[in-house]
Amino acid sequence: MKINKKFVRTWAVLLVFAVAFAFLAPSNVATVEAKTYHIKAWAAAGGGITDEGTKNVSGGKDITYHIYPDKGHVVNYVTVDGENIGAVTEYTFHKVDRDHEICVYFITEAARNVVNKKNLTVVGSYSLTNGTGSYQPNAKVTIDAGIMPGFRFAGWLASDGKIYPSAQSTITMPNYDVILYANWTADGVAGGLGQIATTNLKGEQLYGWTAIADKLVTFSPKDTQDGKSATMNVSVSGFNCYVDAATIAVLNARQGIALNVSYGADVSFTFLSDVENIFFTGTELSYTSATTSAGFAHVKNIYFAEQGVIGTSVFANVYLPEAVVGQNAYVYLIDEKGNELAYMTAVVDGTNRISVPLAAKINFKVTY
Repeated sequence: MKINKKFVRTWAVLLVFAVAFAFLAPSNVATVEAKTYHIKAWAAAGGGITDEGTKNVSGGKDITYHIYPDKGHVVNYVTVDGENIGAVTEYTFHKVDRDHEICVYFITEAARNVVNKKNLTVVGSYSLTNGTGSYQPNAKVTIDAGIMPGFRFAGWLASDGKIYPSAQSTITMPNYDVILYANWTADGVAGGLGQIATTNLKGEQLYGWTAIADKLVTFSPKDTQDGKSATMNVSVSGFNCYVDAATIAVLNARQGIALNVSYGADVSFTFLSDVENIFFTGTELSYTSATTSAGFAHVKNIYFAEQGVIGTSVFANVYLPEAVVGQNAYVYLIDEKGNELAYMTAVVDGTNRISVPLAAKINFKVTY
């Protein structure tokens, strides 16, 4: 059979074009390229981080950064997008979908030990090595009251409300500064440590903030002597009037009740169960009081041993024995320079007291 060469050439050319079109023509399926994001990594002096600088990362990918302190250094803290995430040594960004920044800060081991240490102050001890010093939290510390001729040791009272009965005791250092007061009783005189005690509960007497906090968990008006009051009265005697933060936190969980803390005869402090008390971190409410009189005019001054923010609202209930029930009393705040600022007018109640709302420990005077 005779082959038409022109026909064959024509089909050969068409076949070449068909193959070329199949390989070069755009696909019907669109290709979507992943978006690229930027992660900036930065390390302060004292160490380094992998991929320091700005790195491009495809969207949806994971990327892990490793942190390497220099010798003698440790990680102080790490921030991710401005948020402190603690002293981690690695961090992973999962399924990246936006730009990020990771920053690392270091501190020397020696400096960290100083920063972490908390102060223990021992007052009233007669021992040369009483335990005063700076310690790491959870460290075991031996405290010693020593010997005081003519007196016997009556127990330790801590500024956080804890009580230690033995002259030589081992305590676990808390994660905050603490003061320990050694209490003494004269030989032949009865009495021991009872500086923090409830005054209006039925049943067993409670001592110390820990026991009082435990009671507040289940406290009800039926627990009081008259069966009506929803206020737990606490009496503080001794060297100072420290109110524990944990106790106030428990109080806030029991709405509708109150805690009244009495220190001395002149002022008591009332804490109401209130969510605003979440800012209360424990505070020293010790004070001194002085009254002067000229005829029928009286002035009562209240001076706080430690001034400053309380962290919550508290009512100072001031006793005015010379006042007449129902009369007005005028309260003035006194600043550090001794300047007086008119604050409020209060009416003397049936117990010869006025209630002064305070948001800070600031000296004040009452005229009546």
